[in-house]
Amino acid sequence: MAYFLKVAKQQNRTYLSIHESFYSPDVKGTKHKCYRTLGNINKLIESGIEDPIAHFQKEVDELNEKRRQEKQDAQISQKLISSVSPERYLGYFPLCSILNTMDVEDHFQYMQSERNFRFDVYDVVCSLVFARAVAPVSKHRTFMDMLPSLYKESNFSYNQILSALEFIGSEYEKFVEIFTAATKENYGTDTSKTYFDCTNFYFEIDKETDFKRERPSKENRRDPVVGLGLLLDADMIPMGMQMYPGNGSEKPVLRNIIGDLKKRSSISGRTIQIADKGLNCSQNIIEVLNNGDGYIFSRSVKKLDDVETTWVLLQEGFKDVKDSRGNLLYRYKSRVDDFEYEYTDNNGRRSGKK
Repeated sequence: MAYFLKVAKQQNRTYLSIHESFYSPDVKGTKHKCYRTLGNINKLIESGIEDPIAHFQKEVDELNEKRRQEKQDAQISQKLISSVSPERYLGYFPLCSILNTMDVEDHFQYMQSERNFRFDVYDVVCSLVFARAVAPVSKHRTFMDMLPSLYKESNFSYNQILSALEFIGSEYEKFVEIFTAATKENYGTDTSKTYFDCTNFYFEIDKETDFKRERPSKENRRDPVVGLGLLLDADMIPMGMQMYPGNGSEKPVLRNIIGDLKKRSSISGRTIQIADKGLNCSQNIIEVLNNGDGYIFSRSVKKLDDVETTWVLLQEGFKDVKDSRGNLLYRYKSRVDDFEYEYTDNNGRRSGKK
């Protein structure tokens, strides 16, 4: 509808930004979004702009005049057939409503205020989330094919998307905390019981970096990987995440990350650790039990003791699971028993638990 210059004071500093007002069907009224972040007024003066407010107000006036002219030209040519498809994706509207309810845009504006971006990071993130909900494809294809088909228009380039992702990645823990706090405030979270799991992601790059390190990924590739630990509440809502170098052992990382994430989110409830055989070690199990937590770990039959191996290989006790046509899908059996676990710490001391 129109552009305007916003003057905001935060922590005894004055920041300027150009905002755009538009009609929102969600609130049935006018909303605002950031068009361009200008930064700290003092730094703008130091850069040679004598009166930043007057300087950028002139730019706002020019933007409004340009928009008025474009609207006038559009009215003249409205009868022409457009080459752009009128079809739009609308399936992401529930996510749009959730984001609007969370009201985290101001946090994004504050976080990006020192970067002097000529685009709105919040707008980029929202568009990528909406496009991902419609069709999870690569970032380049998202920019080329998906964003133009969203009902929400995009006003940024592909390079700006990459810059926004780099910024989000460098500050991801702060953004996770912003969304976690907003989720708790608007929807509530249930931390009486939480769940934790680790995974990794490979990168198709030629050389390692300080963070992306070579080790087998879950797809058994040899590309550099990054590990990620994720903490969920009782309703499977993410409460926190932490990344770590891909070549590190996940066993000590598992213990450290869980403690850090629970402390950061003030969580004292029971945590259920979900892990594959790579994390199924005696020290992890003992620490889980000592903390009053639970675990669901897979374990290789090759590493079972003799008694357990004999029980697994016996054909007795298996239950068949079949489909509606009577075809066998799989067989399973279960056992409830006591097991002893022990390990030797770095000082040579042995610890155990039954």
